[in-house]
Amino acid sequence: MTLATLPSQDLIRKAVIEVAQLPENELLAVIELVNDLKKQRARPNRESAVQIVARAKRRASELSHLSREEVMRQFGNTLDAIRAEAVAKGTALEGELEGD
Repeated sequence: MTLATLPSQDLIRKAVIEVAQLPENELLAVIELVNDLKKQRARPNRESAVQIVARAKRRASELSHLSREEVMRQFGNTLDAIRAEAVAKGTALEGELEGD
């Protein structure tokens, strides 16, 4: 039987025994690892690449009837709005981009 096939209770028991036998400095590393794992779980709404590509394809399909000029105009407007928001939040500087 491998660790992956152990029942949940046995896996927990094994983990506790292994961690309890670690020297103090390694225990600190385990605690840091557990904290990192908790932080990763706290951000569950990060999209996977597959979801992002699917959304991009849907959006491209929605815009397929527009001319290139219209799509580029909308794109420029979106970039301007994002930039203005970043400047307002203080995460970008006015004049930071060439052409500002």
